[in-house]
Amino acid sequence: MSKKIEFKYQDKDYCLEYNRAAIKLMEQQGFDFSEFKTKPMTMGDLAFQGAFIKNHKDIRMNLISEIYDNLNNKPELVNVLIQMIEETYEDLYSDNKDGKNTEWKIV
Repeated sequence: MSKKIEFKYQDKDYCLEYNRAAIKLMEQQGFDFSEFKTKPMTMGDLAFQGAFIKNHKDIRMNLISEIYDNLNNKPELVNVLIQMIEETYEDLYSDNKDGKNTEWKIV
């Protein structure tokens, strides 16, 4: 989960990124990564809103919409959000990198 989106809006700094809690909340609100091609507007909006959860969870929805409306290059923004979500899913399902994995077996 190394990618972040940073910007300043109305003299406030924002850092957008995802973690497990953000992805879970997005999914509970209807986000479905597999529907990005068939519902790009809905999934794009949920992806953008969800990127605020980790670092700016108390932000108002109308402010998120206002920020989105004022950002440039939205197609590239959505592409980066997709990459960030993919990386988060990959990281969640990969082995721990510190070598402290717990072994499991089927009995």
